[in-house]
Amino acid sequence: MSGLTLSGPAPARVGWLVDRRHDLISTMGGLAASLTLVGLHVWGGVSSLVLWWAWVLALDGPHLFATVSRTYLDAREWRARRRLLLGSLGWFASGPLCFGVAAVMGSKVPFVLFLTFASLWAYWHVVRQHYGIMVLYQRKGGESLPLDRRLDSVTLYAGLLAPFVAFAVTHPAARRQLGLTGEPSWEPLVAGACFSLVLALVVLYAVRQVQRRREGLRVNGPKLMMMGAALGLSAVVFWPSVAARMDFIMFAVAVTAFHNVQYHGVVWFYHRNRYHSAGVDPAPFGLAPKVSRRFLIYAVCGVVFTLLYRGLGCGFGAHPGCGGFDWHVPLAAGLTLKDLVGGFIWGFALHHYYLDQKIWRVSRDAGLNKDLKLGTAATA
Repeated sequence: MSGLTLSGPAPARVGWLVDRRHDLISTMGGLAASLTLVGLHVWGGVSSLVLWWAWVLALDGPHLFATVSRTYLDAREWRARRRLLLGSLGWFASGPLCFGVAAVMGSKVPFVLFLTFASLWAYWHVVRQHYGIMVLYQRKGGESLPLDRRLDSVTLYAGLLAPFVAFAVTHPAARRQLGLTGEPSWEPLVAGACFSLVLALVVLYAVRQVQRRREGLRVNGPKLMMMGAALGLSAVVFWPSVAARMDFIMFAVAVTAFHNVQYHGVVWFYHRNRYHSAGVDPAPFGLAPKVSRRFLIYAVCGVVFTLLYRGLGCGFGAHPGCGGFDWHVPLAAGLTLKDLVGGFIWGFALHHYYLDQKIWRVSRDAGLNKDLKLGTAATA
């Protein structure tokens, strides 16, 4: 992959985050990754276990390393954000802490609530990244009209959250998680209302784009491409007839693979500009420039990082298809060693979710604006 435009600096162009080719790889490539994984499972009959591990090793784990590469491995970021980077490590204690509360209470409930919270935050994290990238496209396109920015937000949030609600109340495994028992009664009506809301908003959004064109305002094609891909994936994955044929663990794979590819694209562009632009001395940045010198090095480091932390979880049976000796080590409140280690492993994801929402604030960080080349936006 080092021959792709991802491997070197590219000039920022109006409307695109980087340039046409890079954005197509990040957006349409991410969409293709998710749809391919869904297709292999639903129509190709490939085991969800195989696809889950392929996703974890190739995309998801390395995208956690991407955050590490631009924070803990960046000497300047370490000095500037030391308090944040140290304090955020507290998320690794959240799972074991809830496990301890459950043990003291003699009830699984606190730990189950932790798992529910972590799972919901995982999807919210994906939603918020899509929102953040949409805002970057607004900036690049020079969009400033409050009406359009509000319509963008409402359409994106509704288009990602409403289908998720429909899935949560109709898919058998999700219903069990929510404590819904018996045959569905009101749930199909809620699901229908959710998808009807999305359809109505998409139609309204399309009408507004036509209106903008007639008013002589530029239609932001790159932003529409990103939003269409995100909303389209959400509709396909959570559509009841498709969702019913998917194993429960495949939903994390399906919605997150797109996010992973997009994230790698943004981080790689950031690395190119911050550490490897003409005239930049990489030495003061520590290890970050070394691991991002070539995409192959960056990718290998991401896979090794994943093998280390997922290997720990796998050794204690905390991941699908891994070990089982934990069943012989009950600890407390009906929970096992597997649960304790699983709670700790969740810390890698929770730490990433928290840190991400702090380090990508383009509205407050002039340096980040420079590193993402956001000063080139055109006027609407």
